[in-house]
Amino acid sequence: SLAGSDALEHCICSAGYTGSDGATCSACAVGTFKAVNGSGTCTACDAGTYLNITGGSACLGCPSNTSSLMMSSAITDCVCDVGHEGANCTACAVGSYKAVNGSAACSECVAGTYLNVTGGSVCVGCPANTHSRKGGVAITDCICNKGNEGADGGA
Repeated sequence: SLAGSDALEHCICSAGYTGSDGATCSACAVGTFKAVNGSGTCTACDAGTYLNITGGSACLGCPSNTSSLMMSSAITDCVCDVGHEGANCTACAVGSYKAVNGSAACSECVAGTYLNVTGGSVCVGCPANTHSRKGGVAITDCICNKGNEGADGGA
């Protein structure tokens, strides 16, 4: 409230709390926050953030290479991004990919595809009239099909 005020309607809710001026204030729930003093409402934490306490005034960002859904309430809600795996969410190796968020492991590129970058979410198909073995790591792994001629990789 205003310094020296004795009027109930001058009492306002602090950041992290919601309610009408002059009324009881309630702490924002986990996964929500309110950044300023006043009678505003609590707001859900954005995707990629979380808040694990009540009465919070700001959400916390998920660690690198992780993301979370909107209104997340724990760091464990932050899961590995596409193209990342394991407890530390490390990038998938070349020749492997992961197409969804979560704890799943990276998968090797199937035959006829390759992936020449780390952290990939989709493998690239070999050019026409070429093929590759499973786990291809470069376009040069795509070699001419039987009965075709040319440089490997279709170049």
